[in-house]
Amino acid sequence: MKRGILLIAMFLPVIIFCQEDTKGEFVATTNAKKSLMYAQKFINESNYPKALKQLQHTVKIKDDFAIAYREMGKIYMELEKFQEAKDAYETSFDLDPRLSRASYFECGECAFQLGDLSLANFYYDKYIEMKGSSYANADKESGMEITYDFRLNERKINMEYLAKLDVTTYANLNIENLGIKINTPTDEYLPTITSDGLQLVFTRTNEAEDQNLMIVEKLREEWQDARPFSDKINTKNNEGMARFAPHGKSFYFAGCMREDTEGGCDLYEAKLNKGYIGAINRIDGQLNSRAWDSQPSITCDGNVLFFSSTRPGGQGGADIWKSTLMKNGEWSAAESLGNAINTPGDEEAPFISSDGKTLYFTSNGHQGQGEGDLFISRQVGGKWSAPINMGFPINSTAKELGIYVQGDGITAYFSSARAGGSGGMDIYKIELPQEFRPDPIVHLEGMVVDKASGEPIATAVKIGRGPNKFMVKSDETGWFFLCVPGNQAYSFTVREPGYEEYISAVYLEAQDNAVPIKVEVTLLPKTIAPKPELVSRGPQLKEKRVQFFFGFDSYQLNNDSRTDLDQLATFLKTDKNWEVEVVGYADAVGNEDYNKQLSEKRAKTIVNYLNSSGLELNQVVRKEGLGSIKMINDSQGDQSRRVDVVLRRK
Repeated sequence: MKRGILLIAMFLPVIIFCQEDTKGEFVATTNAKKSLMYAQKFINESNYPKALKQLQHTVKIKDDFAIAYREMGKIYMELEKFQEAKDAYETSFDLDPRLSRASYFECGECAFQLGDLSLANFYYDKYIEMKGSSYANADKESGMEITYDFRLNERKINMEYLAKLDVTTYANLNIENLGIKINTPTDEYLPTITSDGLQLVFTRTNEAEDQNLMIVEKLREEWQDARPFSDKINTKNNEGMARFAPHGKSFYFAGCMREDTEGGCDLYEAKLNKGYIGAINRIDGQLNSRAWDSQPSITCDGNVLFFSSTRPGGQGGADIWKSTLMKNGEWSAAESLGNAINTPGDEEAPFISSDGKTLYFTSNGHQGQGEGDLFISRQVGGKWSAPINMGFPINSTAKELGIYVQGDGITAYFSSARAGGSGGMDIYKIELPQEFRPDPIVHLEGMVVDKASGEPIATAVKIGRGPNKFMVKSDETGWFFLCVPGNQAYSFTVREPGYEEYISAVYLEAQDNAVPIKVEVTLLPKTIAPKPELVSRGPQLKEKRVQFFFGFDSYQLNNDSRTDLDQLATFLKTDKNWEVEVVGYADAVGNEDYNKQLSEKRAKTIVNYLNSSGLELNQVVRKEGLGSIKMINDSQGDQSRRVDVVLRRK
């Protein structure tokens, strides 16, 4: 992520180091030119602190050595000490204003990072004015200037944006650096949080430019020291950009130059079992390409994966693409999000929120403050809205790369190379302003089991109605997971052959999803009245009980109950030696008087249906509503919302 230092070899093409000791902080030579050569050697080894010490020693020997101050400015820039870098450059200009054209652009960059736009413009203009003129390093810096010419166009766009930027709206917004247990002088970026909120995973680029996944646990509300994620994930090549699936059973990451990698970097899936890493596989299907594919983000339902790629067919640079999970378990051919999102610049690090329609990403192609800003777009009518820059102080004149927003839509983590951190890119925490929040979502985790045996049931669960209607299937273990809008009431309905219809309701309040809301759906095996021919041939039963269940706050019969009542009525008309007692119940939710009336209405519904089927009234000896009851191990009251029809021999 850091800017590479470009060396300027002004003196002696061959450097011989044989007389001075290079093991200390710097080489204690009395020759200024030789001291500069040692400094350039240390720069080439990326030993910037030692190079800086050597340059400081150099200017003590020769205090009017312009090239030494110019090199010192570059090192301070690399260390993100922009004030010191600006001062060093300006000393170099005072000593030799025609030493280097490129140094004026670099000094402008320092002023830009310090927020002094007027001074930045001054030095950018000096860089432009020197084009085509003669100066000492014209030949050596020609390649560098091509890069700077391109970046200058971007920077002018940044300057125009900053000139009209309102910095007062969120001036008091608290942005918290996660501290030295996580952030280091190297780069830490693309944070993601596990669903329980207790683990943070991020990418770190070490001093050898190797990218690895790191993990840190939270204990007693404090983040502990970061450590490598796992040897199963990290290799000698680059890995990173991980995103957890919301259900926590898998995560996705980018792996580079592996045996099965098709492009430079491909996307992989790692299975998780109670926090332990299981199978790791390159994602099947047509998602990966021969280009760079990285930075994945998965929707809550696990059906759409967003990622960044440099593959052909985009707008240019890195673009954001998406792929859909097909019925055969493979991922579809990737589809670009189009020019509403993508530009000829770079769009990176997409994050799709749990609501499935709010997208965050980094771009240097849309107008912004610096190297790359965070943007937000919402899906409306199947189309992505024009991206909105998240503004100051979330964005800065440095680069912001990647954001993770928790399910409540309030707490977010992002990475930034802004000044004032530990160095490089650091990870920060923020409370998002209202206008940048996704819709509040609830992570819902459920189990479907047989009430009698406790065995899991794979079935379809219908949740909610109207625009907030969802259908999810439990797997062979009875487990299901989905995200639904929070702060709403939902009904849960299951119609599984051989079981009573299950209807329940619950109000789901939006929360931060540190612990998903757990729901248990217990299905009751059907109890069917004995058929007449079986009763006449078998032992004479003295009592038989048949139960009919109702939905929450309802006394309406469902189709299954009507079928069972028809069968019961036929049986009673055939064998009239039974007395019938009908008793209604309600759950323990709500007012007792209301529940008493509801239980009576349920009992009356059963009696009226039997009477309409031709049953003689004198067979029903008792009809009563007993109000609310609470069954043992029936936390939601599903089995309390019922009518018992008790048959007794006369």
